[in-house]
Amino acid sequence: MISYAEGIFTREYLDGDRKLYATFHPEVIIETKEYDVTNRWLIVLLHPDLGLQTFFLLRNNLMNRWEMDQNDKNKLEDELLQWCGEQIDTEKKSGSL
Repeated sequence: MISYAEGIFTREYLDGDRKLYATFHPEVIIETKEYDVTNRWLIVLLHPDLGLQTFFLLRNNLMNRWEMDQNDKNKLEDELLQWCGEQIDTEKKSGSL
């Protein structure tokens, strides 16, 4: 049985007096018998001003940055998007993913 909980992690973001929480969920290919992920991530962000924000984040290797999926209507600060990408990169480097 595939465990879809693998690879999910949570981080806290502090920006002055604002505290945000985000959970990171790798997109999983369900057609395979093994746990196989794509380069797309679902981010669930609890934002103190905007409320619950969900969006997909993709790595743009040509531009060397993380970007929101083109289908997402949410607009977040670039700094926050890059922080989300850094959390994914850090988690990958740690060997947890």
